[in-house]
Amino acid sequence: MTSMFLRFTFRLSIGAILVLSIHLFILSLQDLPLWDHFLLPSYGFNILITLIFFMVLLYSSRNKKTYLGWIFLLTSAFKFFFFFFLIFPLFTIDGEVQKVEFYTFFLPYSWCLATEIHQLSKILNRDS
Repeated sequence: MTSMFLRFTFRLSIGAILVLSIHLFILSLQDLPLWDHFLLPSYGFNILITLIFFMVLLYSSRNKKTYLGWIFLLTSAFKFFFFFFLIFPLFTIDGEVQKVEFYTFFLPYSWCLATEIHQLSKILNRDS
């Protein structure tokens, strides 16, 4: 269980660094400020929340495998809850959410979600 979590953490982190690098490259091509729009907090939030909820899913896979899909949906709902109460207010300080702010959150969220789903499917396929 610990080795699976460490491999997941490594894969998630390396992928997030790659996504962040591409994100910064695209921002620089468009002559946009690289570190504005809460870029690092957004990536940090997504990585941290994914790691926390993956631990919950990993623990649940050992004890309550039949409920794993429901637990995944519940953790996804909590991610949205935390986003709307912690991150979204930062993006709406100026009264609107700009396209660059949307991508600042959506790119790391997409990477983290895809990585989490991929690992969860490996867990479910391994044990069936």
